[in-house]
Amino acid sequence: MTELSFLTSVFSGLAKVVAHPLFYVALLLVLMQYLRQNGMERRMFGVRCTSVFEQFLRSLLFGIGGGVLATLLLTVVGAVLSPVDLIYVWVVALVLAVINVRYVCFAYAGGLLSVVSLILQALPRFAGGPAWLMNIYHDLLSLHIAELMALVAVLHLVEALLVRFHGAQAPLPVFVEGKRGRLIGGFILQKFWVIPMGAFVVTGTGAGVAVPDWWPLMSLGVIGAGLTVVPVPAILGFSGAALTKTPRTTALRTSNYLLGYSVLLLGLAIGSSYFAPLLWLTALFCTVAHELLILWEVREEQSGQPLYVRPLQGLKILSVLPKSPAEEIGLVSGETIVKVNGMPVNSPYELHFAINQNPAYAKLEVLTPEGEPRFASTPIYMGDHHQLGIILVPDDHARQYVRLGSISPWRWLWGRLVGGGKQAPSSYH
Repeated sequence: MTELSFLTSVFSGLAKVVAHPLFYVALLLVLMQYLRQNGMERRMFGVRCTSVFEQFLRSLLFGIGGGVLATLLLTVVGAVLSPVDLIYVWVVALVLAVINVRYVCFAYAGGLLSVVSLILQALPRFAGGPAWLMNIYHDLLSLHIAELMALVAVLHLVEALLVRFHGAQAPLPVFVEGKRGRLIGGFILQKFWVIPMGAFVVTGTGAGVAVPDWWPLMSLGVIGAGLTVVPVPAILGFSGAALTKTPRTTALRTSNYLLGYSVLLLGLAIGSSYFAPLLWLTALFCTVAHELLILWEVREEQSGQPLYVRPLQGLKILSVLPKSPAEEIGLVSGETIVKVNGMPVNSPYELHFAINQNPAYAKLEVLTPEGEPRFASTPIYMGDHHQLGIILVPDDHARQYVRLGSISPWRWLWGRLVGGGKQAPSSYH
C-alpha cells in the first residue's frame, strides 16, 4: 500500500499545476511562437501552411504526456527540489529568453546558476550588505545543484522523446540563402512544449509523503524532514533546420543526441549527490555540452549538400498545403513534377498554364525522391489553389527568404506593435 499512496501523492501534486501562474506564462510564450511562425508563412507564401490552433493543441497534449513521464522519472530518481531554486531557474530562464528564445531551456539557466553557486562557495564568505542582496547570496550558496542537474537531465530525456515523436510534424517551409548566394528550400523545425510536473520538496516538518523502502536513487539526507509533492511547470523547446536532410531525419538525429546528453547528465547528477567534487563537472557539462551539441548539429547541416534545390528538369516540391488537392493525391515533399496534362513543366508559369489546359482535371507525371516515375491525377474544383496546393523549391525569381538566426519573443511582439507586423522575416537555429 505504501507504493500506491506514494504514487497517489505524486499525481495529486501534479494535478495542482493548473493553478500555477507560471503554467499560463509558459503557454503564452508557446502561443506567441506559433503566431510568429504563422506570420512568416503568410509573408513568404501568401497562404497559411499550418494551423496555429492545431500546432498549439498538439504541443499542449504532447507536453502533458511529457509532464507525466518527467514526474515518474523524477520520482524514481528521487530528486528532491527546492521551491526557491526553481524560482531562480525560472527567472533566469525568462531573462535569457529575452536575449535569445532558445536560451529559455533550463540547461542554460540551471547550469549558469550552478556555476555561480560553486564559485560563491569557493570564495571567502561575504559578511554584510543590503538585506535583499544577502538573501540572494545565501539562496545561491545553498543551491541544490545535484538535484537541479537531475531535473535538467530528466527534462532533456523527455525532450528527446518529444522530438522523436513530434518534432518533425508540420515543419515550416522556408527559402534560405545557400552557400553560393542562390536560394534553396528547406524547413524550420521548431516546437515548444509546456511540461507540467510534480516534484518532491522538503516540508520542514516530520509530516509528509510516506516513501517506499527502495526510494531514492540519489543520496538524500532529508527524509526525516518530511517531503511533499508540488506542481512544477517547465517549458521545453526544440529548434532545427532541415536543409540537407528531411525533417524526419533531422528530428531523429537530434533525438539521439539529446538521449545521449540526458543519460550522461543524469549519471553525473546522481554521482555528484554522493561525491561532491563531481558538481563542477556536472554543472559545466550541463551548459557547455548542450551548446556544443547545438553547434555540432549546425555544422553537420551546413556541411551537407542542399536537398531542396531546383532540378535541371521539372519542378521539385518543397511542401504540400494541408487539405489541398496535392495532399489528396499523395504528393509529398521531395518529389519532382515532370509533366502536367502531358506538357513538360519547368517553371511555375508553365505549371499554371498546363493546369489551365484542362481546368476540370489534372494528370501529373511525377518522379519520387528515389527517381522512380509515377502518375497522379485529381479533379479541380472552383476555389482550389491555382497550383494544386504545392509550394515549390525557389527559382531565380524568388525574392522572399529568411536568415537562420533567433530573436526573442519580446522583440517579435514589439515589432508587431510598433512596426505593424512588417519586420523582416527571420528564423531560428
